[in-house]
Amino acid sequence: MAGPSTSANIRKAQVPISCNLCNENPITWKCEECDILMCDSCKNRIHERMKSTKDHEVISVFNKEEDPSASIEVSSEVISYIFHSYTTDIPVGNLLCSDEDIVYIAGSKNFNKLIKVKMLKRSLRTLMSFEIPTFDIAANEHGGVLFTHISREPESPISILLSSGEIKTVLDPTPMRLLAIHLTKDNELICGLREQGDPFPLHDFSVRQVVIFGIDYKKKMTFETDTKGRKFFAYPGRIRTDSKMDIYIVDWKDKDHNGKIVAIGGNGRLKFTYRGPNNFEIFKPMSIVVTPSDNIVLSEKHNHALLVLNSKGALISLQCVRDINITYPIALCIDSEGFLLIGCFHENDTGKIHAVRITEKFMWNFL
Repeated sequence: MAGPSTSANIRKAQVPISCNLCNENPITWKCEECDILMCDSCKNRIHERMKSTKDHEVISVFNKEEDPSASIEVSSEVISYIFHSYTTDIPVGNLLCSDEDIVYIAGSKNFNKLIKVKMLKRSLRTLMSFEIPTFDIAANEHGGVLFTHISREPESPISILLSSGEIKTVLDPTPMRLLAIHLTKDNELICGLREQGDPFPLHDFSVRQVVIFGIDYKKKMTFETDTKGRKFFAYPGRIRTDSKMDIYIVDWKDKDHNGKIVAIGGNGRLKFTYRGPNNFEIFKPMSIVVTPSDNIVLSEKHNHALLVLNSKGALISLQCVRDINITYPIALCIDSEGFLLIGCFHENDTGKIHAVRITEKFMWNFL
């Protein structure tokens, strides 16, 4: 059994800025229109009760360029231990955890495969394999696997792979193209969309959206710009939601996966934007999962790192997993037993899936 590095480099707390209204509590919010910095209490008790501020844009202070963790201790341990590491025949581009130890593996790079495997204690058993150029995958409550196609394919509908092996189209967004997909606990579908053509560079006329569809696949809500008309997204590559139905998006700004994390609240407003730790000159977020305690776990491939953010966008843990022989962490999913699966690719066109335990304080709520 492998374990994490024991070196714990923890950044000590600094004195936080006080709320502009009560002059006591540390700030967590800023009203863009009022130019006021507020704590949680004053935001709820004072600012939101003023009729004149009803349509004001209130954002987390963690949306700013400075590191939101400057007043928080940051742990250096995300993984408590590695249960097992599995070798795959293809580089792992994406992972989907299903019931009964079933995992779907989507190939990365030029490996146009979607493979259904059963995870045994020390090996993977291949159950089905399909020649499908898959970009993103999600599972519905009936065991069907929804997927979108990679950009080089001429069309990108959402298709569903049934347990019988049959494939059907369930949603065609033409003339738009589908990117990331995510099914919520209520079986609503959240998708990233863009216009046709080359995805980069981004232009003023580019259309980049995150859209919520109901269980009938009818459009319910669209997120594209803030109250000042600024685009939220460049390329919504991965999407997840938490218990409050806040939405977290891995957003890439170029083909090399340089990017950020965008969080949209249930009210449709920007919660925060996270652009990586200050000591990362390059930040390439690849995948995202949300734990039962609503902490956000990110994989970052350039620095071979796992990061944990709290629901306000503050960095609370950062671990260089290359120190424990996990390199190029591309894909994440949490299985039914609470293991975090980390999918990786290797230069020799093979891959790895590491089954690990997340440190308990980031995984569960302790009452």
